[in-house]
Amino acid sequence: MPEQHKRTLIRHIAVALDCSPHSRASLAAAAELARLMHADLTGIFVEDINLLRMAELPCCHEIRMYTSEPEKVDSSQLERSLKLQAKAAEESLQRIAGDLMVKHSFRVSRGIVSAEVISAALDADLLVLGRSGRSPSCRKGLGSTARKALEEGKKPLLFIRPGFSATEWPVLVLYDGSEGSQQAIGAALSIMYPGITLSVLILGETHEERVEMEHSLSETISLPGGMVEYHHLPMTCGKTLMRYIRMVDSGLLVLSDRMKISREEVHELINDIDYPVLLV
Repeated sequence: MPEQHKRTLIRHIAVALDCSPHSRASLAAAAELARLMHADLTGIFVEDINLLRMAELPCCHEIRMYTSEPEKVDSSQLERSLKLQAKAAEESLQRIAGDLMVKHSFRVSRGIVSAEVISAALDADLLVLGRSGRSPSCRKGLGSTARKALEEGKKPLLFIRPGFSATEWPVLVLYDGSEGSQQAIGAALSIMYPGITLSVLILGETHEERVEMEHSLSETISLPGGMVEYHHLPMTCGKTLMRYIRMVDSGLLVLSDRMKISREEVHELINDIDYPVLLV
């Protein structure tokens, strides 16, 4: 296999845990990939320092569903709640990683959630995050920790949502001949389970350019037990790409923010599209 399509080497996967549905889906996907790649798995739980500081303010109250009056936030009770959440997260990690026979560890830290997660994952080859976290919000798009990781440039990043299975869903790669898209091809080949379909969306200025890129890829990509499908699309903006990706309804989207499409458009696409995304 040529160097430009060299498979990504992943030996250590970090996953952020907070007991939310997106977090549980992230843990399942991270464990599946760790088993496939014979990688170590580290679960990261962060005690939110801002939440603890807020609880100490005399003006801080909460309104619960079963009470009619605001109640003062009990900081000691909040501490206990965080400990229980951390314990539940660790037990989930032990159960899922244990079932898959994946070597795993668990880390608890206290601080700004996004900063602590990114810092704890610095020595990992892949950081897995839920697209959204625990914070209730009607706003669509990435949660605060996922957005911060995207802005900080930590890569590779895998954003997961509930309903995704790394062992079953097909993979769609954006390819335009750039170095970034070549790395995206290599990363996709690294994480694919046998029998999964790989779809390559080739982006080019002209029909001839796209045909040449497909010919070059077809000579270098080998996918034992799986199938490769090629799709062509004129070089276009992120919003047109988003409409096409939704129409294809693929499982995991793999791309780079070092393509001919601008970095800003790639990040906007990742934020707006409700699909699992691997950014390399």
